Amino acid sequence: MVDTEGNAVVGAEVDIWHASPAGLYENQDPEQAEWNLRGKFFSDEEGVFAFRSIRPSGYPIPMDGPVGDLLTALNRHPFRPAHLHALIHKPGYKTIASQLYSHDDPILETDAQFGVVQNLVGIYTRHENEPAPDPDVTEAWFSLEFTFVVEPGEAWLPAPPVSAKRDTTQDRA
Repeated sequence: MVDTEGNAVVGAEVDIWHASPAGLYENQDPEQAEWNLRGKFFSDEEGVFAFRSIRPSGYPIPMDGPVGDLLTALNRHPFRPAHLHALIHKPGYKTIASQLYSHDDPILETDAQFGVVQNLVGIYTRHENEPAPDPDVTEAWFSLEFTFVVEPGEAWLPAPPVSAKRDTTQDRA
């Protein structure tokens, strides 16, 4: 992660989350553990953060409301391409709330949400017959390198909760 001058941004808080291979986020799926496929990271002295996860998958958006009616009227499909979400926060910089898309998803250009822009497409590199960063990975694996650029400005954070499974009765007390 760098600033607009290309300098490393140290200590930025990075929240990452994405859908499971079944196309559901953990708060939509009672079979997934709370906070599954979510993580919070901090950029190091070189502006780098790293994590291990499964590769995100695409999914259909719900079609049982006005958005479904609109997509049907427009004769459009309801699918989102594979992506991961990133929320990047550091005081003194504008917060980034974005999605990073998989370069090889076949519906990049027809995203039901119209969210894909070229500078948010990341290239997953497949690695075969070479050691993974984690020794318990013994099959082919993918890596993704992407540089987020943050601008000076006011930082903000959205209000929680982010999970529908969370007991919110304590919040009303």
